[in-house]
Amino acid sequence: MRVILDTSFLLPFLGVRTDESVMEALPRLRGHELYYSELSVLEALWKIVKVVSPNGAEVVLRGLSEVRGHMRRAEVDEGAVKAALELYRLGHRDLIDDLLYGTALSHGLKLLTIDRTLTDFVRGKGYPDVFIGSDEL
Repeated sequence: MRVILDTSFLLPFLGVRTDESVMEALPRLRGHELYYSELSVLEALWKIVKVVSPNGAEVVLRGLSEVRGHMRRAEVDEGAVKAALELYRLGHRDLIDDLLYGTALSHGLKLLTIDRTLTDFVRGKGYPDVFIGSDEL
């Protein structure tokens, strides 16, 4: 399965422990074709900068190198932007999540997320369901 990781699933690769359901899902990622977005890297860094010690920067950099070496980057293309702007216009005000959804949709990927706000919003509007939960890996 081709899967793009939401930021919550990218954080552990960068040395940040996150939600228990995310941590338990990590071993089940093996065997899947994994994708990341530079937007998730940016969002992760916004979170990491608040908690990382000066010595922790090395862990983050090694993790980022591993992500880039073992996962494929999914570009934010015109289709992703179009879908994201539509979700934003309809009232989902997290542009990063909107763009991740649009990227998954545009590239034919599954979006691995624990974000119920996003999934409920998209499903409630009748848009294509590209979501996969950690229990479905």
